[in-house]
Amino acid sequence: MRGIKGAATGVVAATSVLALAACGPLGSSASGGDKASTPAGTATTTAKSPLSGVAHAVDALDLVKKAASGVHSAKVESTISLGTTMTMTSKGALDWGHGLTGTMKLAYSGGSVAESLRQAGAPTTMDARYLPDAYYVNMGPTMATQLGGRHWIKYSYDDLAKLTGGAGSYLKDTIQNNNPVKSVDAALASPDSKAVGTQTVRGVQTTHYTSTVDVEDFTGKQVPNLTAAELSELRDTLAKAGVTSETIDLWVSKDNLPVEALVTANTKSGTMKTTTYYSDFGTSVTTEAPAASDSKDFGDLMKEQQQDN
Repeated sequence: MRGIKGAATGVVAATSVLALAACGPLGSSASGGDKASTPAGTATTTAKSPLSGVAHAVDALDLVKKAASGVHSAKVESTISLGTTMTMTSKGALDWGHGLTGTMKLAYSGGSVAESLRQAGAPTTMDARYLPDAYYVNMGPTMATQLGGRHWIKYSYDDLAKLTGGAGSYLKDTIQNNNPVKSVDAALASPDSKAVGTQTVRGVQTTHYTSTVDVEDFTGKQVPNLTAAELSELRDTLAKAGVTSETIDLWVSKDNLPVEALVTANTKSGTMKTTTYYSDFGTSVTTEAPAASDSKDFGDLMKEQQQDN
């Protein structure tokens, strides 16, 4: 059982990084700034002053938030890399209307995480199902022989929250409330959001906005659903990881919907970079939990590992 437990832990670590980076580890739900009267979708020419440039971006991004909040599903493609630790891609469809639901295909293509999975006999390409209280990963037929014939591992968000204190609690909240509005929120929280031009992304004409969020600004604000102690733990976790700021780039369509989101941050493990593409907003998403008889609870695996040790 030691091999499967190590592989399961590796998957959690990798997916945790994905969840944090996809929405931005510093992204909060705070928003603000002066509102300008410039409508979204106008030409992104250089502003007459930094203040007017920021005001235009805040006004435009506020419209993006309203538009993205009006729909609750989309097709999603994402690529994340973290130094030599991991490279992973995911593709599928998600609905965030009543907690996160959806299906994704995950593929680990490089880094120590992928190598750990290979050594444990686990697949590097997996199916994942997301539900409001947990997500499930299919570990494949080889690993099923070590799980009593069960193919899926269930990762309860409550179990993830217990793993790493405040950072785990933030991770739980981030995954359960994962949606494109998170990146827009983070950009709105930045004091320097600005439009930097127009660009065609996957055949869609977009306006490009960029923002930088500092740890000092983030940790000085109230973060939803975290206590003061948990926020302090999260701040310490970011400091230990060497994260001082992140850059958020958003490409927005004329319909005020995000087409691409790019989040980058420097860490002690190397540069963390996540690129996410959104399309087909409003797509139908149907997801069901795997049969209980074909699932193994991650919390039970961790208890068994502790007993082995």
